[in-house]
Amino acid sequence: MFDAIAPRYDVINTALSLGMHSLWRRKMVSSLELKPGFKVLDLGTGTADVALAIAKELAKQGGSKNIGKEAVIGLDPSQNMLSHGRKKVHKAGFSDKAVKLIHGDALNLTASFAEEANFDAVTMAFAIRNIPDRLRVLQEIFKVLKHGGKVAILELGEPTFAPARWFVRYCVPFIGSLLSGGARREYEHLEKSVMAFDSKRFAQQISDAGFQLQSITAMNFGSVNLFVATKAEAA
Repeated sequence: MFDAIAPRYDVINTALSLGMHSLWRRKMVSSLELKPGFKVLDLGTGTADVALAIAKELAKQGGSKNIGKEAVIGLDPSQNMLSHGRKKVHKAGFSDKAVKLIHGDALNLTASFAEEANFDAVTMAFAIRNIPDRLRVLQEIFKVLKHGGKVAILELGEPTFAPARWFVRYCVPFIGSLLSGGARREYEHLEKSVMAFDSKRFAQQISDAGFQLQSITAMNFGSVNLFVATKAEAA
């Protein structure tokens, strides 16, 4: 589905979020409390906006764009999205060894990475609602995250403000279709998946996967939620 809209994905995101998506990403990256030398995995990386935001923060912390080999790994099932993401990584001045974008499945991370926990932090923005087995994704994240590491997940949900609900229900499919060149089906799916996402149930699944839920931050009348959790330190 996302292969078809990859060429215009960034423009559409900016329009549908009314330019707010950059702020939401910054809040997520800030919640990780990144330090030089950290290794971070971004799931559902798409065109690498979050991966680049993480890389820029690591560069800021370390004082150099030389942030280390595979400091940030972005994983996504869409090759077209990844192709656009790699162009953005190069344009931002990072090497493809420092910010590595790979094809893979969040439901089977151990197919892409070793069993041992390698990452200091894991992120996922606006992708978990598209995966039916969310608990399994969280369990996969748990496997690859170091003890004491953080997971931060941004996701859309049904707004509490009536005009915002109207915007999601009716404007999102129309604007998405218009800007994407006719991909109305994809943006009807977006509207339905947003309205169906149960943030309370997802919070419970985070705990069920073994994480310690730190916070849930609601933004934009509840239309966006940031879930932050930790994997307990080793005993």
